[in-house]
Amino acid sequence: MALTHLFLIGQLTLHLPLMPAGTEVRLMSADLFTVYASAQVERLYLKFKELPPPGTEVRILIFPPDADDTSLAEALSGATALKGFVSEAGTDILVLYEGESEPLSLRALLLQEREIWLDLPLGRSQ
Repeated sequence: MALTHLFLIGQLTLHLPLMPAGTEVRLMSADLFTVYASAQVERLYLKFKELPPPGTEVRILIFPPDADDTSLAEALSGATALKGFVSEAGTDILVLYEGESEPLSLRALLLQEREIWLDLPLGRSQ
């Protein structure tokens, strides 16, 4: 893994909060008006039951388990929303980081940095 890639993961991790059980992750439209999918962290898994079509641009909002109205409003303002898109295979969410040409895998980022398994409808082993 290149040093610049490790640095990028480190920078993105700074924007990724701790994610204890009950943390909610929403995949929303770019304008933040439509919720495509929502999931909560349960026993080290973030399991989405549905996902927008492959290639869809999304904003990723992360709400703590005890989010108050101020936290919700701040996240919905887009200030803390990560930008990304559903991979062409529909098996990952790729996160875009400002100034970088290569997106990062949310699956890999969650597993490496938060020890959380991302479970998406496509590629599910059930």
